[in-house]
Amino acid sequence: MQRTLDLADENGSAFEAVSPQASVPDNILTFACVLPTKRGINVSNEVLIVQLPAQENVRQLRLHICVQAQEKGHHPDICHVLDPECYQLLYTRGPDWCEIYDDYQILRTLEAVRYWHQQGIKMGKIFVKPTSEGKEQGKTFHSNLAYLIGHDLNKTVVDRLDELSFARRKFASPRKIELCNRNPREYVTEPWTASVPLPKDQQTMLNSRIPITFHYNGVSLSVKADLKERPSALIEMFMQKMSDRGSAMEYAASDLTLKVCGREEFLTGEWALADFLWVRQCLKTKEGIHLSVLPVLSFQEDEVRIEDWPLVDSVTGLFNSHRDLTLANKEVDDILMISLWDCNRNFRVKLLGFDIPQFPGKAPQYVYVEAFILHGKNVVSSVRSVPKAFEDEVLWNVWLEFDMLLKNLPRGSKLGFSINGIYIDGNSTKENKSPPAGGKLSDYPKGKEKALYFVNLLLIDHRCLLRQGQHTLHMWPFPEQEEEMFTFEADKLSSTTNPDLVNSMAITIILDKYSFPVVLPHSRDSPPSSSSSVSSSLTKDDVSSKPSAVSHKGILQRLREESSQYGSHLLQFLSTINWCDPDTVRDIHWLLHNWDPHDLDISVALELLSIKYADEEVRRMAIKKLERLTNNELLRYLLQLVQTLKVEPYHDSFLARFLIQRALRSKRVGHYFFWYMRSEVTGSLYFRDRFAVILEAYLMGCGQAMLDGFLKQAQMVDCLHKVATDIKKVFSEKSDLPPNAALILQDMLRSHVLPQNFQVPYDPRIIAGQIVLEKCKVMASKKKPLWLEFTCWTSEESPNHTVGIIFKHGDDLRQDMLVIQTLLIMDSIWQEKSLDLNLVPYGCISTGYNIGMIEIVRDATTIATIQRNKGGTTGAFKNDALLEWLKGKCEREETLYQAMERFVTSCAGYCVATYVLGIGDRHNDNIMITEQGNLFHIDFGHILGNTKRFLGVNRERVPFVLTPDFLYVMGRVNKKSSLYFMRFRDTCIRAYLELRSHSSLLVTLFSLMTVTGIPELCCSEDIRYLTEALQVGRNEESARDHFLQQINICEQLGWTVQANWWIHLLVGIKQA
Repeated sequence: MQRTLDLADENGSAFEAVSPQASVPDNILTFACVLPTKRGINVSNEVLIVQLPAQENVRQLRLHICVQAQEKGHHPDICHVLDPECYQLLYTRGPDWCEIYDDYQILRTLEAVRYWHQQGIKMGKIFVKPTSEGKEQGKTFHSNLAYLIGHDLNKTVVDRLDELSFARRKFASPRKIELCNRNPREYVTEPWTASVPLPKDQQTMLNSRIPITFHYNGVSLSVKADLKERPSALIEMFMQKMSDRGSAMEYAASDLTLKVCGREEFLTGEWALADFLWVRQCLKTKEGIHLSVLPVLSFQEDEVRIEDWPLVDSVTGLFNSHRDLTLANKEVDDILMISLWDCNRNFRVKLLGFDIPQFPGKAPQYVYVEAFILHGKNVVSSVRSVPKAFEDEVLWNVWLEFDMLLKNLPRGSKLGFSINGIYIDGNSTKENKSPPAGGKLSDYPKGKEKALYFVNLLLIDHRCLLRQGQHTLHMWPFPEQEEEMFTFEADKLSSTTNPDLVNSMAITIILDKYSFPVVLPHSRDSPPSSSSSVSSSLTKDDVSSKPSAVSHKGILQRLREESSQYGSHLLQFLSTINWCDPDTVRDIHWLLHNWDPHDLDISVALELLSIKYADEEVRRMAIKKLERLTNNELLRYLLQLVQTLKVEPYHDSFLARFLIQRALRSKRVGHYFFWYMRSEVTGSLYFRDRFAVILEAYLMGCGQAMLDGFLKQAQMVDCLHKVATDIKKVFSEKSDLPPNAALILQDMLRSHVLPQNFQVPYDPRIIAGQIVLEKCKVMASKKKPLWLEFTCWTSEESPNHTVGIIFKHGDDLRQDMLVIQTLLIMDSIWQEKSLDLNLVPYGCISTGYNIGMIEIVRDATTIATIQRNKGGTTGAFKNDALLEWLKGKCEREETLYQAMERFVTSCAGYCVATYVLGIGDRHNDNIMITEQGNLFHIDFGHILGNTKRFLGVNRERVPFVLTPDFLYVMGRVNKKSSLYFMRFRDTCIRAYLELRSHSSLLVTLFSLMTVTGIPELCCSEDIRYLTEALQVGRNEESARDHFLQQINICEQLGWTVQANWWIHLLVGIKQA
């Protein structure tokens, strides 16, 4: 057979292929396989022409390459081509190298084949290349990544086709797409802008010109600019000033950008000056606006290391249609895989038994195994074994059959096992022997039952294959203490097995074994059925009624016209669907594909990503809505979205890809994404691999500048973690601090090599320099947090100005992060209505398991300190202490008036916020005030009505803190009316009613956080507090009266708060 080929060398340049003279049937694929060998010097690589049926798999392709190469003597070691660990099958798709990765993928479903078909290439070219070991530089790069991630994935991966390996390779595709589309300049100089109107007290400045100082190469120039001007206009002003001075500029205006002096913050884009956060901050604090003028070329390049891994198919070819896989009208020799929808028998599992190397602390007399099928958090079917006496090895060797057909298993369903103990009182135990197999429930031993161990197995894996054969699963123990790192809502649904193979309980099971792989089809290649049970009408009245059939005609147009009306009812409608009915699910998917996600409210979209909705297409629609969010909006919900990754059934999900791409698009989003993810890697054993592989995908594309910044931050966190741990060994939690506590801390810090500078994790705009040892101290608090001061790096400000950070070890700061994030959302809700309540949502971030950083708010004092200075421990009862302190800080009458205004509005804001969020433990060291009059709360260790108790008695008897000294500042003495108090009350009501109009969003945000493992946010009762506080379901008048009643209660019982504050001053930890 004559063939003429213009063969390429190993770099993959293009070539032309002349097809065989004989015609090739349509179901036969032809490949030109370029071997890694040559016949001689200066000649092209050897090529084999391989023809295979399109229904064969990649393994068969490797086998044909091997056989032909051996027959022709092309390669002495070619038999190793059968091992994908030794040889890769590569091809080029445009400028990209791609790998045919899955040996079990059907050839005709390969993206390579589809690409060649689109290009009109009848003979595709495949390069057979040895797998490279990786250069030393690459090993160093991946070693640094492992350090930044906090987990080495290379030591975790077992098989190239396991889910972790597959996810690592598949995430290269969204990364590649994002990097190709990323604008380097916009990525480096992304501005921080406000998304709410300018506060009322600053709007008068819109008609005035404000002074701005430019700094360039040691030259400082001042101009006056309108707040409506754009950054480009400012640069033109600067250029004109330089020209007036006779100074020549070597850069054009388009090559310059404006950067806030001493901060990683830029003024760029088509925003007005008044929209930039830093400009607003300067207007509020009456500070001067100082800007550096920099050439864009001076920035550190965000170089991205060349991709190590070729791209792989985004969707495995095992994901076929039912028509392609069905057994109907097929000969045995034509069968390669079986469609799951052809399996008409009940699902079953053979329970062999378990063995346990270590007994639990209190061993039960009997145990039994409960097996269940999970979809999301719903148990769709369950069965249990008979109990047996508990020993180090217990055997059953029985089949457990479920009342569910195999073909109805939805994607993402899990097979769960729970080993439960039966504890029998000694008086009621007659014999310690197992009941007979198949005995009645009445024959089972009676006693207290307790769940001991659990584990889950994905029934349909990441390649859409049904699990088969024998499996030994290492189980997780249920925590014996509530404070352990565990949350039943999410962790119990994890499909990760216990990595402690030596000491963990191991259960062995057998699933039915088939002669072929069993695959879940992605479609039937037919229109939706006319008989499946899906609603054709989503009316507001009958949305929860029994669904009826979908009619193709008319419904699409109706959906497009009326989906905005149904959006609020979509959650209720989807909750009625039977996700184990493939026909119903198929029609629901059709509906969702034709639903405009733009009409969804953001709270609905977020709720669709909760643990309640496991269907992939439902979650995909939610992501389509989120794709419309700006970076500012995305940052509001990023904390929840990262946590929601836990409820995804697979590592690779639409949510994971969305977050990776948005983090790669924005340094702001990427910075917080890194820390949110890294904190979970260190603190979430059940999802460590998932968070690690997603974080790796981001880090491989964020750029060298970001990597260098993260490396410094991680090194600083590690050093401070060691110091904080050592400090707690020296000073116990309940001990007072000796006079030399600060010196001991300073000596410890001196012994560590700290980075010269680093971006502050809770605010990447701030660059901290060297540590100022003489200002560092141990704080007089239970957890012994560290008060740390750093110089400002490259700051134009006073050399005495420092960056203050509290480093805390021993508390889960994710709870504080949630409260502060919610305060920011509340503030944006109020600001949208021109209601500025002068909140102080200080920086706070978790940097690992029970460690993190908190911003020190400058010029602020605790209420306890003010009271203590006024009258010692009895200062808690000095009603005039706070007002006198404010007068001492505000000597001018105008300044005092402004401080009083800020106090009234901030007090109202925090009264509403702390009530709605149920924040407890509000002693006088947890409430602070700035010298400008801003009242604010700190340390949110108790939320959602979980208050502190003493001897079983609730210490907090008021809904929020409104003490006599607060009222005294407002002129409210002996219930005497005052203008300030009236304004306080009106502001409270207005703020409360505005929050009620966003109740669904606030409730959803907290609901999504139930998967974190935060002890005070783990169940429906905690969420119920929020709905009751917001008076969900009540009318506005009733809600208004409700909050006024709460204010009255605070006035009546304010003395109880003062009494608690007096006790706190009396018995609190002392600072020497």
